[in-house]
Amino acid sequence: MTMKRTKLAKGFFDTETNLEYSAGDMYPRYLEPTPERVAFLREHGVFDEGIGETFEKPTDKNTVDEIKGYLDQVGIEYDKAAKKADLLALITD
Repeated sequence: MTMKRTKLAKGFFDTETNLEYSAGDMYPRYLEPTPERVAFLREHGVFDEGIGETFEKPTDKNTVDEIKGYLDQVGIEYDKAAKKADLLALITD
């Protein structure tokens, strides 16, 4: 599954995840939002439409370094000595 992250033009409090976002942050941080949620936020001018990133969620076929790179990109903290299975467990759908 692919998660697209978009830079925010203005901050907001995400009532679905109880996370605070500021202008310039990348959205979403952890969980992929529903298409309805994205449409709502887009309608309210939250996104900076010119900037976005797409990251492929890693699987057990990826290396530990690739998984750590993904976790770094999406802002998920992890123990540097964690094993592959533990790192993959941090990634939620």
